[in-house]
Amino acid sequence: MSNDELVNEVMHRLKEQGFLMITDDFIDQLIITLHANVTIINTMTQLAELETKMLGGLLPTGSRQVNSLKELSTRIAEIAFNIEDVRDEQR
Repeated sequence: MSNDELVNEVMHRLKEQGFLMITDDFIDQLIITLHANVTIINTMTQLAELETKMLGGLLPTGSRQVNSLKELSTRIAEIAFNIEDVRDEQR
């Protein structure tokens, strides 16, 4: 059995038993990355709103784009906060 196969087998068995081995550093980096994505998406939303206002009826998908970006931002923020809660419970 190769090292990769062994690691995969161990991780699979840990998942089956409800254990997940993720380092605190990885979780912290994931949270930072998710929040950074929310910031970027919020900036994109502001740009899409401005573009929609400037182009008016010429951009029929503009308002849908803005709504989609807002929804995406909200969902990513929820994921980040859920991960923070899990991290805090495990500590």
